[in-house]
Amino acid sequence: MRQFFVQEKPVVGHYARLDGEDSFHLLRVLRKEDGAEILLAHEGVQYLGKLHIIEDEAFVMVEEQIREEENRGRLVLCQGVGKNQKTELVLKHATECGIDGFIPVQTDRSVSNLSKKYEVKRKRFEKIAEEAAKQSNRSLIPDIGDLWTIDDLVENLGEEDVLVVCYEGEEERDILDLSFDGTGTVYLLIGAEGGLSPREVDLLEDRAIFVTMGDSILRTETAGIVASYVLRRLMERGRD
Repeated sequence: MRQFFVQEKPVVGHYARLDGEDSFHLLRVLRKEDGAEILLAHEGVQYLGKLHIIEDEAFVMVEEQIREEENRGRLVLCQGVGKNQKTELVLKHATECGIDGFIPVQTDRSVSNLSKKYEVKRKRFEKIAEEAAKQSNRSLIPDIGDLWTIDDLVENLGEEDVLVVCYEGEEERDILDLSFDGTGTVYLLIGAEGGLSPREVDLLEDRAIFVTMGDSILRTETAGIVASYVLRRLMERGRD
């Protein structure tokens, strides 16, 4: 069953209106008819309703709330900006894996520079996150943060926030050995191609938990996706 995100909170027993693009897709592409069951999502809550077509626009009569994402702790992926479309690829699949937020990080070794065109790129990231959340049947779209540097990341960490850094120079602490209590915010940092610079490692040393992901050195896009999935599962276990 196809899911659509709505801006306003649905109310059981009332109509929810789909925006123009979603309405067009539902009626002209999917060719749904009156009475079709539709899933709606808003800020982590999922609703079931039935389609009503009124003057060629799609409205959904909300029948019941069926699911709410539990408080499982917030996971924010801080991904080093990669070449070409690597950052978009990571965002797409990490959204499917359960991240709650995404912050692109302009590292010392990032080949691509998003600083002059980030507002345009940000809209693209928001669209990718929404589509990935729809596809994976999530009821929450990860928020897209500002473009940060490592300095910004360290400066903005709260006292109770946890920062996990996947680092090829770490040999002892494995990512699978981490444990979480299921609350608070966990920031996951993945470097760009070439990894983190010595300056960045020194800057992070007092605030971060450095972990290894095994003997292999993973590509930046592989590491971001795999580590997002692993941390989400560990955080869910901590909640249980």
